[in-house]
Amino acid sequence: MRLSVDPERCTLCGACVATCPSDMIRRRDDRIKIGRVACIECGHCLAVCPTGAIVDEAGAALQAVEAPLPSADRLGSLIRKRRTVRRYKADAVPRGLIGQLIEAARWTPTAANCQPQEYVIVAEADTRNELRARIEEHYRAFAEALASKENRAARLTALGLDPEAATHSHALAAVPAFVKSVDAGRDRLFFGAPVVIVIHAAADQVMPEAACAFAALSLVLMAEAHGLGTCITGFASDALRARADIREWLGIPPGNQVHHVIVVGWPAEEFRTVPARRPARVQWR
Repeated sequence: MRLSVDPERCTLCGACVATCPSDMIRRRDDRIKIGRVACIECGHCLAVCPTGAIVDEAGAALQAVEAPLPSADRLGSLIRKRRTVRRYKADAVPRGLIGQLIEAARWTPTAANCQPQEYVIVAEADTRNELRARIEEHYRAFAEALASKENRAARLTALGLDPEAATHSHALAAVPAFVKSVDAGRDRLFFGAPVVIVIHAAADQVMPEAACAFAALSLVLMAEAHGLGTCITGFASDALRARADIREWLGIPPGNQVHHVIVVGWPAEEFRTVPARRPARVQWR
């Protein structure tokens, strides 16, 4: 997005100068100038201009702010109602509906407006089954490494794992339990869901972890609004972060890291109540 000012429409009100987060807009000689050096192309100036004097030279279509916005009560209800779903129907999710989830994620805030999120959508059954098999094999090797007393650290390192983090008390219990469930025929990764979405980003971007986390939240809330269920599956994302070979097989660029894996489908169960949460831990200073 390359922004410029139409002097015939500009009233010199100064709204764009006040809102610019990069201090790249100045009033000079009774004209507004937009600098390029540190502009992050966030579009704040365009969004606040009351006369439409700031324009995108690329000619991108603008969207008006929708009204009315959801009420605070309805938004709060959506946030509280959303639950992690681990039982899904076999019914397919239309590609257009998945596109709406990605579109919601596309509008999430990112540091320096870098918009680094990228997505791999696994909707073909054969690809999904192969991905599950590769990740399950990773955890079998993980469990075997944990059981090794003589060369545990070396075997964990060979799997792309940090030996200290991989021997956390949670991992020591969860990884063998995961493998036991898989060997019993349970799908502990995708839970029978028909769609798997992998969110990744280039490691050299500004705060890519936060960008992908915001995208994941927007995606699962939009899914909830459409009646879909989701599960942000940590077992899958942890394996993909460790295993460059699986990332390469998925077509993820070498400089990118996976931050979240989300399964999407139609829930096979209905949640009728909202369980309690612990009170927020807050300090007022």
